[in-house]
Amino acid sequence: MPLVAPAMILTVIFFFVPMILSLVWSFTKYNGMAPARWIGGANYTYLTQDPAFHTAVWNTAIFAVVTMAIGPGLGLATALLLNRGVRAQGLFRSIFFLPVTLSLVVVGTMWKVLLADNGFINQCLALVGIHGPSWLEDPSTALLSVSLVSVWAGFGFETVIFLAALQGIPRDLYEAAALDGAGRYQSFRAVTMPALRPTLVFVYVVGIIGALQAYDQMYVMTRGGPLKSTTTIVYYLMERFQRFDLGTASAAAYVLVVVLALLSALQFRLSRRDA
Repeated sequence: MPLVAPAMILTVIFFFVPMILSLVWSFTKYNGMAPARWIGGANYTYLTQDPAFHTAVWNTAIFAVVTMAIGPGLGLATALLLNRGVRAQGLFRSIFFLPVTLSLVVVGTMWKVLLADNGFINQCLALVGIHGPSWLEDPSTALLSVSLVSVWAGFGFETVIFLAALQGIPRDLYEAAALDGAGRYQSFRAVTMPALRPTLVFVYVVGIIGALQAYDQMYVMTRGGPLKSTTTIVYYLMERFQRFDLGTASAAAYVLVVVLALLSALQFRLSRRDA
């Protein structure tokens, strides 16, 4: 007990106390300087009526759909290729995983330069006669651009997870399927996909949780713009904190906490069922 006491004390001070304070603030009008004034659920009611919050929720949903529609599929395809025993497998695995090791601030800064009007991407397009758009300055392309950058930065993690799961599938199952006359596609459908079900659940639920918390890349690449087109829920609540509107910011944070808790519970339940 004495050995874990320091860690427990720090956890209470820096985790549970702020959580409780934020929950209390979500029911008050508070700017951090004047005394908090209790207003009940007015902050939550305000969120349901605030167009900026609606936009943030919509942008977050689109970001999650785009990243999860591309990232896991790309990770699985890459893992399947690496699992076929290609030469220098360790080197390729390291290359695919390298972006995951980079800070999102570094990734966002790098891609902000590449996607600039006169950046490398548009210069390459100009070589084939295509006039590249203003990727990060046009509301119609900004969110998609940030989403694709996030896919690039994260699919290496999914590749490694899927590759580990693929290498854990017993070879006996594939040999039995081959004896029954199953081809490559039939083996993939009847053996690989059922065996990957727990991994798929983990990757998708964790990926969605991460997408709902997206902030760094938006802050670095677009500052939530243009015209709020890349403002996410976390970016919205951070703006509220910076304006010292701590009550509304805390309410938005707890809306997100409830959603994340439900997703975590879903993952736990699906994982137990698969087990």
